[in-house]
Amino acid sequence: MEKKWLCLLVGVLCGFMTAQGQVVQVIPEGGGSSGQDRRLYQPKNEKKVDEPRLECLYEYTAIDTVLSQTKLDQVILQVGPSWTKFIDYYNYWADSVCWRSDWKITAAEVEELDQPMDTQFYESQLRNIAEERFTCNGQVGLDFYVYEDSTARMDWTLAEGEATVCGYACRKATTRFRGRDWTVWYTDEIPVDAGPWKLHGLPGLILKAETPDSLLRFEAVQLRVPKGETYYIAYTYPERMDLHPTREEVLKMERVLGTGLREYMASKGVKVVSQGLPNERTQFPSRFFYQPLELE
Repeated sequence: MEKKWLCLLVGVLCGFMTAQGQVVQVIPEGGGSSGQDRRLYQPKNEKKVDEPRLECLYEYTAIDTVLSQTKLDQVILQVGPSWTKFIDYYNYWADSVCWRSDWKITAAEVEELDQPMDTQFYESQLRNIAEERFTCNGQVGLDFYVYEDSTARMDWTLAEGEATVCGYACRKATTRFRGRDWTVWYTDEIPVDAGPWKLHGLPGLILKAETPDSLLRFEAVQLRVPKGETYYIAYTYPERMDLHPTREEVLKMERVLGTGLREYMASKGVKVVSQGLPNERTQFPSRFFYQPLELE
């Protein structure tokens, strides 16, 4: 495998990716940088399913104790009468900008805007409230996937304790969900059954959630009521090359990529030889950041 392709692949796997599901069309115009600047973002293959009545922006923190690294991201929850959607804020923002321009925006124009931080949260969850079903779209390494999750239900225990989160009085609740214990703070002042990621099932919006070991945490930093024309809650149709694994298969894919990168590359038919790489920055890493939300 040539060094330049190895470096490119490591860069892609490390997170230098376009927004989830974004399709880019290159308009040929003599090549060179001017041609690159004229890439147009095409409409995604999606349909509107609901209008958001409330949007909650969270900070998401994850800690990998093996690498001694902390990842911080911004994620957003859209809450409608029939659907909710949880997605990293960068992808929400990019899609919203493209939608407002009627998808007539170039890559150069997007780059000139004041962009939020890049994402570390690679999966979005679209929830059908009535059917208690999630449609999850995400990315592991070079693979995009979609799966249905109809068993994400929590058995909550209401606990003693009160707190103020994002200016709202909150009550405490605990649960164990798919291998992790969670402590959450929800507010009766916003009586909607919703929360960050897949957490739901309480009589108020969940504004803060964390594991007892503090390795994972969501905390609301802003709530807003959309006014005027707002980017809708959308169902994104799978692309032709998307994988359709089970949830358990996705967990395995994440574990292989996070803790055994060479095994992941071998599964793609790529033999990695680090010898002869020019400097330390291009050495092939043994693992990536790994702190999954679900363990089972």
